[in-house]
Amino acid sequence: MGRRLDLWLPSYVLGAAGRRRARRARSDRLTHVFFLICDHYEPRHKATRDGQAWERVETWRSEYPAFQRRCVDSFGQAPLHSWFYPPHHGSEHLPQLSAMAHAGGGEVELHYHHRDDTAESLTRDLKATLALYNRHGLLLESGHPPRTSFGFVHGDWTLDNACNGQYCGVNGELSLLGGLGCWADFTMPSANEAQTRKINSIYYAVDDPSRHKSHDRGVDAAVGRVHEPGFFLMQGPLGINWRAPRYPRVENASLTSVNWGRPDRVRTWLDCGVHVKGRPEWLFIKLHTHGAVERDFDALFGEKAFQMHQALNELCNDGRKHQLHYVTARQAYNLAKAAERGLGGDPRQWMDLVVDRPATAHYALGIEHDLGICTPTRLRIHNMASGPDAALSTLVGALREARGPLASIDIDSVADAAQGSIAAELRAAGVLQLTFDRPIQLESDSTVGVLGPVDESGSTWRIEARAPGLVRLRYRDRAAVPA
Repeated sequence: MGRRLDLWLPSYVLGAAGRRRARRARSDRLTHVFFLICDHYEPRHKATRDGQAWERVETWRSEYPAFQRRCVDSFGQAPLHSWFYPPHHGSEHLPQLSAMAHAGGGEVELHYHHRDDTAESLTRDLKATLALYNRHGLLLESGHPPRTSFGFVHGDWTLDNACNGQYCGVNGELSLLGGLGCWADFTMPSANEAQTRKINSIYYAVDDPSRHKSHDRGVDAAVGRVHEPGFFLMQGPLGINWRAPRYPRVENASLTSVNWGRPDRVRTWLDCGVHVKGRPEWLFIKLHTHGAVERDFDALFGEKAFQMHQALNELCNDGRKHQLHYVTARQAYNLAKAAERGLGGDPRQWMDLVVDRPATAHYALGIEHDLGICTPTRLRIHNMASGPDAALSTLVGALREARGPLASIDIDSVADAAQGSIAAELRAAGVLQLTFDRPIQLESDSTVGVLGPVDESGSTWRIEARAPGLVRLRYRDRAAVPA
């Protein structure tokens, strides 16, 4: 696919005056810069040996948290990542992604490749994909009950049949996605045949099943327009980087180790001025990458990545003219919706405004399961897949980890986590080990097995179950237990 300047360069030229007006409007205000990376995360891409895809994800799992810590030490805050993962790269990586998200790396969304589809076949296959991801706790918004909820990036950039049949086939895809729980698309820019004429925008496109690429045009998201009809799209910066080394270059928001986040690119991202109309001092920088491949690791958690974040913090985080916020795709969507409503103050208070935190904010479990309830004080998981002992990580209540032959678990806690209850259904005799974030006093309402602390502090406990069955436990913060 070529650059297709004819599709977008006229819009870029015609938009110059509007970009200048927006720069002037925010020149005397504190500008909040929201930075997000939407990763078309494909670990099997051009893999040349068995196990390479797994190693790539494991490298992310170990190296990215270390990189986040380095950024916190240097800049005071950690970058976040949005992994848009495609099902054809294998369900075996879903537990890893869930663990990475739960550990604070970011959030998981949906990347989807397809071709020669009909609305019926695409609906069927997407429903199957969503059910599979849901069984791993992914693409679920926390709640009672949780609901399917996801952001989207289309494979080969061809959202809504943007190349007239190639790599898609379905006009009316925008409405189809919205009906399945998709709250926003983050595909553009592409700077190729699939590129829309509308650029550098946050907007709504009204679907027209009689033609392809309904999102080629749309109505800008704007302050005061809370219920704009159509499907929500957030684009990344697209334009000409006049500051690039040696000669001007097309800026299409792609992040690679060859085309990494140099300071001249950061300035161009800011100049493109992606914002909700009427709120020019809230700028969105949405980049895309194919970050699961070794060649681009340097741009995402290596030295080039560190230099990019150093430039971002120098240019966008002085605390006087600019303040930098690292956000996920979901948080960026919520911030745009807050801008539409005219909400102000510290934007961090609006990051969960419309779409609440994903279930992975509260837990991660490495085996398939069904999620019944997921809130900061209640977690109910059932129908766990049989096999090796389950290893649950959670932030609900005071419990942090449960390991054992679990078939289901129900955690119920008060708001301050000082006390709560745990009901664990064991599928077999064995050892259930529970680790808490504080010393606690644990009591059992059942006679399934022997209960006792593992350490003197009372933060880790062990239940030796003589038979399968239900174990009911109550815990209290040891500091609140009378001597």
